Amino acid sequence: MKELIIRRAAALAVCMGMVFTSGCYLLPDEEEAAVPPAVKASDVSYTTVTAKKKDLEKKIVATGTVTAERQYSLSYEKQSGVISEFYVRSGDSVSEGDPICALDTYELDDRIAEMELNIKKAKLNVDMIYESGGTQAQIDYAYVDVQLMERELNKLNEQKEASVLRSPIDGVVSSIADVRVGDNVNPGQTIASVIDTSALYIAVKPEDLTKFPVGTAVQIRINENYYDGEVFMDPTALAEYQAEEQASHEAADETGIAYESDTIYVHFSGTVPVDAVGQLADVILVLDKVTDAVVISNNLIKKVDGEKVVYVLKGSEKVPVTVEIGLETGSQSEIISGISEGDELILK
Repeated sequence: MKELIIRRAAALAVCMGMVFTSGCYLLPDEEEAAVPPAVKASDVSYTTVTAKKKDLEKKIVATGTVTAERQYSLSYEKQSGVISEFYVRSGDSVSEGDPICALDTYELDDRIAEMELNIKKAKLNVDMIYESGGTQAQIDYAYVDVQLMERELNKLNEQKEASVLRSPIDGVVSSIADVRVGDNVNPGQTIASVIDTSALYIAVKPEDLTKFPVGTAVQIRINENYYDGEVFMDPTALAEYQAEEQASHEAADETGIAYESDTIYVHFSGTVPVDAVGQLADVILVLDKVTDAVVISNNLIKKVDGEKVVYVLKGSEKVPVTVEIGLETGSQSEIISGISEGDELILK
């Protein structure tokens, strides 16, 4: 009996040992703590831009509308009639004396032809009186009829010439009224407008009027085209001009410009675009300029400990570089030192 108890105790001890040595079946394993991977500077990527050389201008830009200083409204002064033909369209260039349109002269042409025949008949009558031995008084009397008819013919020819409406200047047809061939027109009714392209101007209101004294050379930009321009009136000159007018008691200004005291007036000093009237134009005043310089965007320049710094990618490292700034505009700066052409500048 004693021996049996000893065997059972031994078996129980073995079982208990197996339970404790095989804990994976009874208790969960503890997870090992995660170890973060080592990050190297070379693993960081940057967005960069390459430093380049170019020209940089510091300028003032003001916008206005191209306006004609002198514009002529064309109409028939005394005649009325039906339009028979137009010789031009809106936008066409014309020279002084070029025809714009004409009135129907069918009946007038008949009267002219009839008068020419009557004059020929009257002259033959003078010849017959002379050849038949008529007196000088008879000849003179007959010739008076010729002169009267010639005078009437001249009036008819003048009327025919006046039926053609002509441009009074060299310029551009800015508009044609709502009149077509076959329409009747009355005296004084505007048919077309012609502008003097040699007297176009732009009125602008820049923030700093003092930068635009009379005589200042400027650029005029219309769409993508550039033209030379010059300031011909500024507030100071306008005050002097108005004072002289008042002192001399002369009539008001007849240039066609309603001058304003807070405005700069610019005209073209070279080539004049004939189709510019009514278009928006930028008046550009260049204050300063550099050429072939390293120019970068202002948002790349940071302030660190009171110094201006640009971050440059050197190898795989982000390196702060102190820079010296030259000409500055609202969006870009000239780099005098610190950055060279070809350097990779870090955006982010």
